[in-house]
Amino acid sequence: MIKLAQDSQGLCFQAVSVEDAQKVKNMTSDEAMVYSYIETAGREGIWTKTIKMRTNLHQSIVLRCLKSLENQRYIKAIKSVKYPTRKIYMLASLQPSVEVTGGPWFTDSELDSEFIENLLNITWRYVVSLTFPRAFEQDNFADKQGPQQATYPASYKGYPSVTQIHKFVTDSGITNVELGVSDIRALCEVLVYDDRLERRDAGFSYKATWQSVVAFGGGFEGDELDDALDGFTESPCGRCPVVDHCGRDGPVNAEECVYYDEWLIN
Repeated sequence: MIKLAQDSQGLCFQAVSVEDAQKVKNMTSDEAMVYSYIETAGREGIWTKTIKMRTNLHQSIVLRCLKSLENQRYIKAIKSVKYPTRKIYMLASLQPSVEVTGGPWFTDSELDSEFIENLLNITWRYVVSLTFPRAFEQDNFADKQGPQQATYPASYKGYPSVTQIHKFVTDSGITNVELGVSDIRALCEVLVYDDRLERRDAGFSYKATWQSVVAFGGGFEGDELDDALDGFTESPCGRCPVVDHCGRDGPVNAEECVYYDEWLIN
């Protein structure tokens, strides 16, 4: 048995399996018509109003056909994040497309804000660890073993790429949701918008911003810092953890210094 179908090149004939042929054979003519439009819709599904319009059947007949097909588990109703109020049907054997489900950011057609926020923080913290490796260490400022903070010169090329970040998230097992590289890039771009990350190498890689580290409690803050100050180190430059890397074209520069405003106010 064959049926008329359509692909990217136009109309064509397509073979029908014995199982599908038997399935359609046991349907009424109205059910077969409704089923054919649902089948053609594929993973995008089709709205009940669209089925009614295309079949030209009365609303009650369409609903009866849908109920019968659903009871036989030939079709299923799905929710669309684009059209949450519409009842959409697709073949029971198919999985809805990302356009319908909203991808990994949605759970039961609802935006999973908590899941997204957790992934944003995990992604940012990983990039921080490769941008300012000692940003969140608990070393005391007065420790003479070395500075609490470490960073890299402007010429540094070792900041993590999207692929590297994706591998970290995947290998860490922090989520069972399957995420693609494009999903991780979307997270990174949100962090860029929030001034927590910066693009490097024409967007190939990302680095954390020092402002975000300070805002989230990293770097030098607290009473232990004040206790360690003397006349020289009272000025921002005298106690800057990354002063060796400060320069006009460096990763840290006077124009974007996050310490001066607070120092001048105090």
